Amino acid sequence: MLYYHPNFRILTMLVLKETLRLFGSARLGTARICRRSFSDDEQPVNHHVYKWRKPLGQYTGINIYNHAMRQKVPLVLRNPQMVTWYTCGPTVYDSAHLGHASTYVKVDILQRILRDHFKINLVTAMNITDVDDKIINRARLSGIDWLKMARAYETEFRQDMLRLNVQPADVRCHVTTTMPSILQFIQDLIQDEMAYVTSDKSVYFDVSKSQHYGKLQRLGQSEEEKSDPAKKNSSDFALWKSRQASSNEPTWKAPWGGEGRPGWHIECSAIAGLFFGSQLDFHAGGLDLRFPHHENEEAQCCARYKTEQWVNYWLHTGQLSMVGDKNKMSKSLGNTISVSEMLKDYSADEFRMACLLSNYRNAMPYSEQLMLTARQTLQRFKNFQADLSAYTQFLKPIHLLDEGALKAQLAHTINEFDSSLRDDFDTARAISILMDQMSSISRCINEQQVNAEKEPAFCMDLLMAAGNFINRAMVTFGVSELIQSEPLQQISTQTHGIDPSVLVDDVLTVRGRMREKATSGEVKNSQLLAACDELRNLLQQHGIQVRDHKQGSSWVFAVSCTAPDDKSKSSAE
Repeated sequence: MLYYHPNFRILTMLVLKETLRLFGSARLGTARICRRSFSDDEQPVNHHVYKWRKPLGQYTGINIYNHAMRQKVPLVLRNPQMVTWYTCGPTVYDSAHLGHASTYVKVDILQRILRDHFKINLVTAMNITDVDDKIINRARLSGIDWLKMARAYETEFRQDMLRLNVQPADVRCHVTTTMPSILQFIQDLIQDEMAYVTSDKSVYFDVSKSQHYGKLQRLGQSEEEKSDPAKKNSSDFALWKSRQASSNEPTWKAPWGGEGRPGWHIECSAIAGLFFGSQLDFHAGGLDLRFPHHENEEAQCCARYKTEQWVNYWLHTGQLSMVGDKNKMSKSLGNTISVSEMLKDYSADEFRMACLLSNYRNAMPYSEQLMLTARQTLQRFKNFQADLSAYTQFLKPIHLLDEGALKAQLAHTINEFDSSLRDDFDTARAISILMDQMSSISRCINEQQVNAEKEPAFCMDLLMAAGNFINRAMVTFGVSELIQSEPLQQISTQTHGIDPSVLVDDVLTVRGRMREKATSGEVKNSQLLAACDELRNLLQQHGIQVRDHKQGSSWVFAVSCTAPDDKSKSSAE
């Protein structure tokens, strides 16, 4: 009969721990296992505990939620003169729905706050995924060319973003035009033994060699990451998909042999790395992209650039779903509302207000009640400005107001508004603060009351200053000015759905193909080149200057041509 000592388990653990210490980790290294299934309450098993590294640089007084730390952290700028931002762009195989729209509107709000309120010089980039399983399958079912279909949906996406007043990224980059950078990225990972080539010439990232894999989210089983005999570990993910023998899909030659096309996760890493290098200040996308997409992006870039932290600040927007539906809005689930459908009933400003009324990280339950609340809130802002304008134009009876109280209230509003945006961009609180200020002023200018006895003054300057601050705050958020007359060109654009920038881009794309064909043979085709010159001259007559480059053509509005945006445009974005 064995005697069981009450401290037997403790003694056993101590002996095991000492044994592991004596033998060392080197002999046990080959037994490393990649684990993937963790509950929300458990931390992933990892040999190295990850801790977010605060950048060295200038403090901003802004705090941002960090998913890896599960708390807010200070925003510190490595380079105050230039702050980099990358956003995951659309996969253009169908029309954009409100789930996409909410993400891009929220990202646009955050960028506008940083640019216009905090005066930070953002440099932004976004990818356009124009080759993907979904695109290829959709094109095959529709019987049309995959790239032609992708370009059509991309144009529609750009028009939708224009209608939603979402500012375009400084550069939007197609996956198909950055293939050399993607291939080089993968080749570097192979050479560093962070990725491996399988027998069919596919390439996988070796997760077992990534020290902090899983730091953005506690890992859970993902439908996309099925077990594959070709993988070394179940968590390994594809960097490059080899061409299948019976497939007629678009492919590119790979330096490690064979042909194929990139996996989903490598696209963003390669494009962001192409523009921003070994470290990125901000990376944004929907909450559903945090794992596996963003997790894999971070792992790839940390491996390539030999760093423990590639992105300093990840920003994930909450998912939009229909009220009563626990699932996010998704094309695969068939529970979508397109941007065009929404804009038949509500304005872009009303949808933006709905986004402002919740924190960017929060889920957004979409309903008629939500949109009516947004409409009523927006109307309150417009009514306030109309009343204030009437008061300052003496269309309402004026009163002697308490100048000291108005000064203190305006200072309080400005300070609290700023504080709310510094607190993880709390737009809901910011809107509430503005509404409190409006309510207070409205009581002064709309109600019949006796003149103030303390510091009496007409305070027209203070009232207009408050109105200007509220109007500028709304413009900072991307809402149209509360009092303005719409230009005829803007009305035409909104009514007919015409985006001049997209139109010129498409014309120059066709012209670029003509130029390429004209110079591809041994003898240049002078007739095609003459047609290209004629087209350039016609555009010049309409105030558009075309500049030809080796990799495409760019254009700008001529100085004499008035336009809402005089930024340079590129047909080879």
